[in-house]
Amino acid sequence: MTLKQGIAGAGGLAGRYQKIDMYEVRKNFRHFMNFLNRQVYGKAVERYGKRIDVLAVIEGGNLTRSHYHLILDCPRPELELEFPAMIRDCWSRTEWGYKQIDIKSQCDEGWLSYISKLQSKVEYDESFDWENSHLS
Repeated sequence: MTLKQGIAGAGGLAGRYQKIDMYEVRKNFRHFMNFLNRQVYGKAVERYGKRIDVLAVIEGGNLTRSHYHLILDCPRPELELEFPAMIRDCWSRTEWGYKQIDIKSQCDEGWLSYISKLQSKVEYDESFDWENSHLS
């Protein structure tokens, strides 16, 4: 899931161009997960703390468009067909969400190795978005 490089007039600053930074990257993903959790669980998010399991890894930066690699658990079998559309919809509703999204329905150890690789990460220790990841 890719992010915009910058936004003109972002944050109420008319006519100014705001370039994306790590704070905005993480904040945008948090908003995305809030949208998605509410769409899947409704009020149970606030009432019972229900959340989708997700492992989020940030890549890109300097010369590459910032983007996320995810392991995102579809919480219920009956949602499997509509879950990709829900993900796309929620991502498109974020301020920094860019149109390029690639969703694969199955994940294996190869994907985990790929998203945890050293290359394509500006600072490896900060690439795992632990504050926005949730593993039950």
